[in-house]
Amino acid sequence: MNSSDGGDPVSHDGRWVGVTLEHRQVCLDADEASNELSYAGILITHYDSSEKVSEAWVPLGVDPSEADDEQLIQQLRGALLWQEGNQPNAASEQDTA
Repeated sequence: MNSSDGGDPVSHDGRWVGVTLEHRQVCLDADEASNELSYAGILITHYDSSEKVSEAWVPLGVDPSEADDEQLIQQLRGALLWQEGNQPNAASEQDTA
């Protein structure tokens, strides 16, 4: 992803897509921080003129299945088509931030 030193998107005109590896935390018990899990995923973020439009997070398992791979491929394909303007509604189909 194109970013400044602070991790914020660099100013761009038009549509573009950022793809980053991200770790998320899940707390299994709200009272005990020791029951927290971390897992990796790919964050696909849609920008239009440097403004975040939407994002989708696809988890990465230790042993991904063919279905996991297909989901990631479809998300990336949709993001790139959206960037090119071929699917104007693709961003609305993503999980919004």
